Order: sequence, then structure tokens, then C-alpha cells
Amino acid sequence: MHFLAVHDAGNIHGAASMLGLSQPALTVSLRRLEDEVGAPLFERSVKGVEPTAAGRLLYRHACAMRSAALHAGEELGALRSGESGTLRIGAGVAWSTTVLPRVLRDMRAAYPSLTIDLVTGVGDQLAAQFAEGRIDLLLVAGALPGLDVAGGLRRELLVNLPMELVVDRAHPLTGKGPVKVADLARHDWVGFYDDDSFVRLANLLVARHGVAAPRIAMRANSVAALTTFVRGTDLIMVVISSLAAAVRGEDLVSLPLAEPLWDMPVSLCYRDIVSSRPPVREFIGRLRHEIGLYAGQAGT
Repeated sequence: MHFLAVHDAGNIHGAASMLGLSQPALTVSLRRLEDEVGAPLFERSVKGVEPTAAGRLLYRHACAMRSAALHAGEELGALRSGESGTLRIGAGVAWSTTVLPRVLRDMRAAYPSLTIDLVTGVGDQLAAQFAEGRIDLLLVAGALPGLDVAGGLRRELLVNLPMELVVDRAHPLTGKGPVKVADLARHDWVGFYDDDSFVRLANLLVARHGVAAPRIAMRANSVAALTTFVRGTDLIMVVISSLAAAVRGEDLVSLPLAEPLWDMPVSLCYRDIVSSRPPVREFIGRLRHEIGLYAGQAGT
């Protein structure tokens, strides 16, 4: 816990204050840990500390240990009180506004004493929180190449879904038949903030056709903000098909495409340590069922 506090604070003074220790006592504790590990864990400077290669490796395992201790305490408390504990879920915006509300409503009915923490965001942000043990189950679209699923972490591919383009019904490209990539690149695009895969895949798409990359005019982590920005403009919103189906209506439509954009894998990541808990098993089963139903409907 001392090591984690220093890592997260970025300096020994701040970590010592947070832990209620003196700075010399925390320094001694770190040195003892470094002696046990057999390698320095931090590079120290006047600006603070930066983890070494050994420190980065230990951080992953230390996060898992902190998460295990947290769950052990919660399960023991739940055993004493007869409650169901806490379900910590991270989910992409597309799923927190479509499938998950139904699943969590049913979970609430099945486990009235269950506390549910739902964190929404884009994949890269949520993957970092999952790796640090702040989220126990992660439902997200995208490859997430930086997510290390070793050491008691599991990743299950649920479905592959296509990306779609949503525009205002009066957009210049509507009603003109299947749209080519070259035509799309002439208009500004909008997408989710801090979603690096969105920008990378969009650039790859247009590069294959020898045209300049579209300008990303706006990025936000809010569906409402993106749809409001698109209405009444010639902007193009790039979203996964599940979210496109949710936002289409009288004023927003999907553009028919001459060729598909790219597919996004939708995955569920979770920790072995929580997978045996009855509420977690129930949640995973219900989620698989709902995703399967949605994928079947989308396919038809």
C-alpha cells in the first residue's frame, strides 16, 4: 500500500501525507521493499518520482493485490450481513445507453441489496481503470492493445459490430444512394473524446482510398453533445451500430455506404477473483443473453 500510494501521488511527500506517515518512515518502507524486490522501484528527482521498469511491473501486481484485499473484505462483510456486495462495471457509452440499463434493472430486481457502480467512458480510459483494479468488469468496444489480460484477468469476445455514420436528415449526402469514402472525407467528422482507435481507423480508411483524412471537428464523451452538434449541420458522426440505432429518429439518419467502414469487437473483461460471486455470474449470463439478442436483431 505504501508503494501504491507513492506511485499514484508521484512524490513521497504527498503519499506520506495521504497515509498519515512521516516522510522518513515512508522512505524507509520503500527501501525495505526495494531490498526485497532486489531492484529500485522509482527514479527520484526534485520533481518527484517516476517508476522504473521494475516499478511498472510491480504496480500491475500490486493493483491486483489491492483489488483482491478489497474484494475479500467486501465478501466477508456480505457473508456476515447477508448482503450482495458491490458490482463495479465500466462500460462504453454505446452500451451504457442501450443494453446495460435493461441488464442492471433486472440485476437490481434479482439482488435488491446489491450496490452497482457504473462508470462510463471510452475504451482507453476505462481500460486504465480496469488495469488499476478500480473496475471489476469492463464492457467495451475496440481492440485495446494496451490492456494486459494476464495475471487473473479474462477477456471474452461477445460480438463484432460495424461502425455507422449518422447525419442530419437534411445533410447534403442523404438521398443520393450509397456514399463513397471520397465523398465522406469532404465533410468534418465528430466522435468520442480520447478514443484513439477512432482517429487511427478513420485515417487508415481514407488513406486506403488515397484521399486526405477528414477533419475531426469535435470530440466529446457525451452522446447528447455529439447528436446536438450534428443536428442542423453537415457534420458526420461516427458511432458503433448499437448507438446509431439508439440515436436515429426523425431528424437523424444513417448514411448508406458504398463499402463498410470497419467492425469493432465488443468484449467483456473481468477478473478471476470476482467471477465466482453469484451476482457477477448472473450479470455475465444476462449480458451475454442481451448482447446475443441485440446482435441477432442487428443482423436482420
